[in-house]
Amino acid sequence: MRSLTGRLRTSIKRLRLHGHGNAPHRAFILLPALTVLILAVLWVTILMRLRVEKTAVLHDARVAAGTVASALDTHTLKTIHDVDTIALLVKYGYESSPDTFDLKKYQAYGLITADTALQVTLAGADGHVITSTIPFSGAIDLSDRKHFRVHRERADVGLFLSEPVIGRISRQWSIQATRRINRPDGSFGGVVIVSENPAWLTDGFYTSAALGEHGMIAVLSGRGSMLSRRAGDAPSRTGESLPTGYVDPRGNDEMFTDPIDRVERIVARREVKRYGLTVMAGLSVAETLDDYYRMRRVYVTMASVISAILVGLSTWIAALILKLLKGREQLHRLAHTDRLTGLSNRGCIMDLLEEAVAAPDAAGRVAVIFVDLDRFKELNDTFGHHLGDTILAEIARRLTDVAQGRAQVGRLGGDEFLVVIEDDAALAPDVADAITAALEVPVSVHGNAYRVCASLGIAVLQSGERAEDLVKSADRVMYDAKELSRANRAPRAKNALVA
Repeated sequence: MRSLTGRLRTSIKRLRLHGHGNAPHRAFILLPALTVLILAVLWVTILMRLRVEKTAVLHDARVAAGTVASALDTHTLKTIHDVDTIALLVKYGYESSPDTFDLKKYQAYGLITADTALQVTLAGADGHVITSTIPFSGAIDLSDRKHFRVHRERADVGLFLSEPVIGRISRQWSIQATRRINRPDGSFGGVVIVSENPAWLTDGFYTSAALGEHGMIAVLSGRGSMLSRRAGDAPSRTGESLPTGYVDPRGNDEMFTDPIDRVERIVARREVKRYGLTVMAGLSVAETLDDYYRMRRVYVTMASVISAILVGLSTWIAALILKLLKGREQLHRLAHTDRLTGLSNRGCIMDLLEEAVAAPDAAGRVAVIFVDLDRFKELNDTFGHHLGDTILAEIARRLTDVAQGRAQVGRLGGDEFLVVIEDDAALAPDVADAITAALEVPVSVHGNAYRVCASLGIAVLQSGERAEDLVKSADRVMYDAKELSRANRAPRAKNALVA
């Protein structure tokens, strides 16, 4: 457990010694996050703004549709009022003097015009046409028409509006506005029929300025028929049964796809309760949102350009930071690593040892092994520095393998190495034996085997010693071991003594 704790503390110390600033690393991590955050804020703001704009546009369109529907309501009432005025004039004129009544005089005086009535007809009590503003021949019987029968059967019915029918005199689609004619005794004397062209209800009102190119207005009968409908430049339609979307409204104001021409519209409805009618006004959703779509394209294009610039700038900055980090890492390696062997250099291994020695419980727990290769200068002089460098790199690799998890290895310079054991000095002899065993294996270079011997000196930290003192002690012990080896004239892979 103590060994594990020591290794952990060693790792922390190395991180402190070898660390070269976390700011660039944090910047490299935070930059993409900040970029994503800015892009998210940008796009969320744009999308929320577009949503607000769309809601406002649709609200304005609903208000506009409601205004048009209210105006159509007024137009329809005025049209019916004008028709009723004619019906009442003819009714009272005929009731006053049925024998001398002349319908053509009403036309001559301008009381009946094509703007207000397609045709005015008088039918007697038996249903046969007495006179009409349109010439006719033969007997024409209207007794089977609903707008005749309703007055014959009931005396309390005022103005009655029929469903669109084909006139038997005009041969055109028309809406029959009728009033009862009473005889002096109050009995049924016939019907005044004012025929109105259904298209007048919508053609006389539709304007593209208010409704656009694909707007729609309609006047509907409460009995399930379409009195008149106009959409865009298409001719007005009349006499049809109401489609589902017209019969079953979801409310006074709604958005729905018109079942007749498949155009999505914002529709407002108003009831003309007095006559059992409903008027509708619809604005094309596509036309309504046309300006919004143009604005949305501008917003999205602007946001896309900003996003591209931001991503490009972020990428460029990230590349600069990455280059800086690589440069710092290279500088760190140059400052702390021996270029030939890859081990910690003299300054780095001494810094590590100084920190280990500074620990409160370091005495008796910290140890170093001084490793010096024997007769390495002769090998260099004989075979060249290139071979010597290759052997040094291999020796460093073997020392690293031996020290793995137990100690730290550094190169002091030349053929001298220092092994630092920070937390358990009792491991020093075992580590030294392992180093000896590792060096006993010849080094193979270009097919040739070279045996390298080394002298080792072990020193354990004593109370009051500094790092330099500990290294000097190990150096002296190593030197004594080397001298002993020379005195014995017996080359060995290891000459190790303990201070």
